[in-house]
Amino acid sequence: MINDLARLIEINTTSAPASEGAPFGIGNRKALDVFCDMAKNYGLAVGNDDGYAAWAEYGDGQRLIGILGHLDVVPAGAGWSTDPFRLTVENGMLIGRGVSDDKGPVVACLHALARLKKENVKLNGRVRLIVGSNEEEGSACVKHYVKHCEVPVVAFTPDSDFPVTASEKGILHLEISLPLSDLAANSYFSVEGGEKANIVPNFCKVVIKNNSAIYKKLSACAVPADILKTEKVALALATHGCDLADFSIYPSGENIEMTARGIAAHASTPLKGDNAVTKMLVLLAALSDDDALNLAAEIFGTRRPEEKLGIACRDESGEMTVNVGVCRKHGDKLVLTLDFRIPACMNAEEVIKAVKAVFGFNAEYKTLHSSPVLSVDENGLLVRTLMQVYRECTGDNESKPLHIGGGTYAKELPCCVAFGAVFPGRDTHMHDADECYPVEDFYKLEEIYYKAILALDKAFSVAER
Repeated sequence: MINDLARLIEINTTSAPASEGAPFGIGNRKALDVFCDMAKNYGLAVGNDDGYAAWAEYGDGQRLIGILGHLDVVPAGAGWSTDPFRLTVENGMLIGRGVSDDKGPVVACLHALARLKKENVKLNGRVRLIVGSNEEEGSACVKHYVKHCEVPVVAFTPDSDFPVTASEKGILHLEISLPLSDLAANSYFSVEGGEKANIVPNFCKVVIKNNSAIYKKLSACAVPADILKTEKVALALATHGCDLADFSIYPSGENIEMTARGIAAHASTPLKGDNAVTKMLVLLAALSDDDALNLAAEIFGTRRPEEKLGIACRDESGEMTVNVGVCRKHGDKLVLTLDFRIPACMNAEEVIKAVKAVFGFNAEYKTLHSSPVLSVDENGLLVRTLMQVYRECTGDNESKPLHIGGGTYAKELPCCVAFGAVFPGRDTHMHDADECYPVEDFYKLEEIYYKAILALDKAFSVAER
């Protein structure tokens, strides 16, 4: 299992330009091929959906049970203590991009199928481990699979937490282009923060043009960083809870660079991170007194931007959350990519309407991705069966079905839930530097998923009679 995981971690499967047979990049296609090669070596049947997805299968019969995992990963980002694309085993932990999300769980599921094959277990139907390569970018891989390949009658995805995820919030990725004043547009050569909407960004950099109005303002200080201590800037940063130590301002060739640092986290739990982009928005607003920047800083430079937008709400899946995942300057516009996790009590259309009411119609809006709420009956056969397996394997009879803000492949199939792979109380630094997963838990996964396949095969066989 460790060796197989190491092979997959070595492949950089962040999204890349499409090419023939590789709709999400060469690395992603290579990972699918390596997965199929491993599955063949374990005696499993394999298939490939034109580079969108691949699968390994065991068993005979008409009914198909599915397991859906993904081999694509979010960008590594900065701050790693090890090489993110080389598996490190240290102090009982697996470290590398994908060990938790989702290459590690995929390998555990593969070995559960390999064990069925090795033990020549007779199933009532078939089980297929389907792996995609675009989950982090909107799940176009599984959407393509569903249109062109056999769809399981029941499935689970090892891409959340244990015990079982019964509901998932809706997700909206919205791009907003804000018009900048001439002063701001002409002063800021570039603004670059964040890489993906679904990650809390831990770094943002701004380059200020030589001899621009903002450049001259900084140059008037003994050193450029002294601007942080001036009354207006210091008050703005303090009001929004920004730590001066998280900013750096320094000459860079003929220009001046400013950076802000934060802590990365998954966008579904933005309060677990510290957003570098929103800190920079506060600083830029204080320096340039630009209407768009002032409004962006006021709304997003707070721990609860959903309240400022008038969309704060909650249900059993939790609260509405907002993450500013990406920030770029394009010409005379500042472009923000926002990630909203939406409870069932609200929908994406209502969120967009609220955002437009705040930012007005001088801004431009583009929906990049939208997925609905998922809610599965906690008393249904699928959830009950998986809960029983989890309890028997762990002895944990206290944990209840979960309601989360994250989004998984479960939304893409008619009868699917997320089942693991993070155990209660574990922090795997998902979407952050030094992503990790306990070795002990890794081996336990194979046992849980092996028994889950057997239990689902039996339960749904009986249900069909």
